[in-house]
Amino acid sequence: MSEGKVIRIRCPNLACQRVLAVPAHARGKLVRCRGCSMTIRIPLPKKRDAEEAEETEETQEQEPAAGSA
Repeated sequence: MSEGKVIRIRCPNLACQRVLAVPAHARGKLVRCRGCSMTIRIPLPKKRDAEEAEETEETQEQEPAAGSA
């Protein structure tokens, strides 16, 4: 799990509620809680969060070009 970001999500089983740490590439996929064996779908990023990430990437790409002009 040292690759990229890690998502922390709490098991929705009220008897378990273990905090799971899953890699970001697991978004949209099913994982199994090791505490209670419940299957959990890792949520996709919110649309607003995805747009902000794209804006940040675009800004980082434009800054070197603006600095050299």
